[in-house]
Amino acid sequence: MREFSDRGVTLRWSEAINADGLSRVLVEAGPSVSSHDTLRLICSEDGGPERAIRGWPLLRDPQTGFQQFAAVLPSVKQEKTLSWRPVLTSGGREYDPGPEKAVQPAAPEPTKTAVTSPVLEHVAKFVVPFDSSFHPSGETPDGIWLHFAIKEGGTVEGPHLKGVIEPIGGDWMRVRPDGVGLLHAKALIRPSIGQAPILFEDTGVCDFGPDGYAALSKGNLPASAPVRLAPRYLTSNPHFSWMNRVQGFGIGEASLSDITLRFDVYSAKGISDA
Repeated sequence: MREFSDRGVTLRWSEAINADGLSRVLVEAGPSVSSHDTLRLICSEDGGPERAIRGWPLLRDPQTGFQQFAAVLPSVKQEKTLSWRPVLTSGGREYDPGPEKAVQPAAPEPTKTAVTSPVLEHVAKFVVPFDSSFHPSGETPDGIWLHFAIKEGGTVEGPHLKGVIEPIGGDWMRVRPDGVGLLHAKALIRPSIGQAPILFEDTGVCDFGPDGYAALSKGNLPASAPVRLAPRYLTSNPHFSWMNRVQGFGIGEASLSDITLRFDVYSAKGISDA
């Protein structure tokens, strides 16, 4: 993401996003002076004359004062290339990064070969502590049921998501006679930016081992157990709206000596996403 600052005002923007046959641009600017702030994209084909494209305002973050703008880049002929930069008008002043900050057309990509396996991208590392009272149900016709309540101290740290896990929600787990625990957890993430939380829902397996069921029936937990998870997210936070479309894959361990779940979440890109 590119960034430009001048007289206390900052502009942030990145490459265009192609969707529905259009090239869309998202720009953050702030702190905004008033609701009358405007944004233009200054575009140039093959280094020729510049022309301006008007953007439209989206959401404003009341915590940071940053205003989001969107715009659609003009289409160009196949043999032409387009460079562009955002220019903000705020409080009667113009904030222009200048041509040297313009997004230049990318070099042509080499021909892609068929992808036979998904590409995993690291989202974040989760550390989720639970209360030591896990309320076992005893043996039932459907296995042993356990409930772990989330307590304070949970964290999320990664290249795409940072925040804390609220001390609400928990994990409802059913352990089968073969020692495999089927977990179903719900929690709220309070991200480091934006006000709206992120609902985090997790299903997966926790392998207590062949003797795990017998040990749990006596109230004993092993020191640790591997976990494999399938997390999903839901939020109205504009900074993390992309997470509403993510089906995650989590790999980690349940440390049962301190009743803490530690795992890394990845998003997967497959052949159909290329």
